[in-house]
Formats: sequence, C-alpha cells, structure tokens
Amino acid sequence: MSEGYDRTVDYPQMSRRERKKRDTRRRILDAALQLMADRPYDQVRIEDICVAADVANATFFLHFPNKSALALAYNEDVASKVAEQLNGGPMPSAERLRTLLRIYLAEWGAHSHLMRQIVLELLAQPASGAVFNEVSPGLLTLVADVVREGQSNKEFAAKIAPETAALALVAAWNALAISWAKTGDTKHAAEAHWQTLEVFLHGLVARDGLSQL
Repeated sequence: MSEGYDRTVDYPQMSRRERKKRDTRRRILDAALQLMADRPYDQVRIEDICVAADVANATFFLHFPNKSALALAYNEDVASKVAEQLNGGPMPSAERLRTLLRIYLAEWGAHSHLMRQIVLELLAQPASGAVFNEVSPGLLTLVADVVREGQSNKEFAAKIAPETAALALVAAWNALAISWAKTGDTKHAAEAHWQTLEVFLHGLVARDGLSQL
C-alpha cells in the first residue's frame, strides 16, 4: 500500500551484514512456508527446509532455535514488511493503526490455510504452543510507536503507557488468531480484529481536552 507511517524515531539504517542476515532468514522462512503448503507441518523436516533455502543446517539454527519458532518468525517477518510499507507521508495515528491491521490481515490471508494448519499443530504440542502464544516484538514496537506519536500530537490520551497499550492490542489480536485457527471462521476473525481495534481506539481517542490526563 502507498499509505505511509512517518515515525518520529525510525529504525536505524541496516548494515550490509544485517541486510544479508535478514535476507537469509526470510529465505529460510519462505522455503518453510512453501514446503508446508505441500506437506503437513510435522512432515517437513529442518533438513528439507535447508535444502529448499540452499543453506546449511547450521545456518538454520543461527536464525531459529527449532522448527516451531518459524511461527513467531512469520509474525516478525510480517511486522518487518508492515514497517517498510508504512514508510511515507503523514497520517493520523488512528488511521495508521487501521492501515497496519489492513496489511497484517492481508499478509496472513495470503497464507491462511497454511497458517491455520501451523497454529493448530503448534497448539497441540504444549511446548511449541507456548511459542505461538508469545506476542510479536516487532508488531509491539510498531503499535507502541504509533500510540506514542498519537500521544505527542494530542490524538491519544497521554496517561496510557504506549508499551502497555500495544501489549493489550497485540495480545488481543494474538488470542483472536488462536480462536480463528480453532474455528476456521476467517470472516468472523477479520471482523473481530477490526472490532478490537475500534474498542482500543475509542479508549484512546482524546475527548474534550482530556488527552493530558
């Protein structure tokens, strides 16, 4: 999307080494997603992913502690893509959050069948399920930055810590993703995400000069 996100504090410029590391990580993740689109999650071996990504097994473990970490990594990869796409001109903070969610839902929708399979299989394994229950640090940072900027321009109430607001919203979205995986009702899940954001915004939008309370 062309809509942008003009943050006061932007991510630092990545070095060539950091870009190479990011690209390798994405290549491994893309290979895993492609393999899992053709085979069940538990039938895709780490060795298969490494062959498809053209990396050594050791390289996989430099980026991911285990296969189940790919689910959290996917969220982080999407957060990175969202940050890139939100880089542009000024926009009200509430609309930035709506744009962020629109992009996020589109990215998950592109792999909806596969992501549902991964989430269900992870949740069936207690140790792996705990990984998916973690919220995405990248998404937390994006949301917190939007809230912080909204507070600085008096659009959002200043009494609410940006990190707390971000954790509340992202944790709610994460819970909805788990619920969606269990029910398979994509339409309801998408609507629930939007409704959650609207509840979140109506609790933050400054009214009658109360933004400084």
